[in-house]
Order: sequence, then C-alpha cells, then structure tokens
Amino acid sequence: MQSIRKAFLVPCLFALAVLAGQAVADEILPPEKTGGVDLGDPEVIRKGSEILFTTCGGYCHGSDAGGFKGPPLRARPDLEIKGLYAVINFGRKRAGKIMPAWKGTLTDEQIWSVIAAIVSLRTAEPSAVKRESH
Repeated sequence: MQSIRKAFLVPCLFALAVLAGQAVADEILPPEKTGGVDLGDPEVIRKGSEILFTTCGGYCHGSDAGGFKGPPLRARPDLEIKGLYAVINFGRKRAGKIMPAWKGTLTDEQIWSVIAAIVSLRTAEPSAVKRESH
C-alpha cells in the first residue's frame, strides 16, 4: 500500500513543483511588455540597483532598500510589477504614503531597470538596519 501511495505522490509533487515554478516565472513580464527591458538581465538589474540605491535610497527607501521614510523594498514578493510601474511613474499622494512621480525625470528604460532591481530583491533577506519610527 505504501509503495502505491509513494508511486502516486511523487508524480503529483513533481507536477505541483513545476506548476509553482511556472507561476513564479509568469510573474516576470517578458521584454515585449516592459519597453524592451529584460527584467532578469543581470546588467539591467545592476543599472537599476545603481539608480535605486542612489536616487531612491538614502532618505526614502534606505541605502539597502530596507526602508526608512518610505517602505522597504527588500523581501517584498507582494510588490507587483505593474503596480511598481504605476507608482514609480505617477507617484503617490495619499495621507502617509507620498512618493514623487519619476516620469519625465527617469526614462522609461531607467524605470524598468529600477523595477528589475526591486524584483531581484524579492528573495533578499530583510534589512538589518532599523527603520526610523514615525
């Protein structure tokens, strides 16, 4: 009985793993949906990280993207790519959640590069730096 259960369970677990991997892969938009920018390209991530840690770091999201005045961007699989694009482009002006619009300051390619950097931090450890309390 146990060998029958194992023979059934192993293929099912394999299928689930494949499907889970596919779901994660589907989250990263292809270049034709990101202005031609490959969000998985290490060079794109490097360029985006430069912008993220210099332009968006420091005062707002922290020098390690762990958060400061703005929310952390590390270990945030909940941040959706399309939502990031909208907020970076158009900013946010809600009580307690203010962010400048970067459209016109950063090119579309730079914005997608920053998004690639943020996406690359989804599995990063949370910051060890303590956020400033409000």
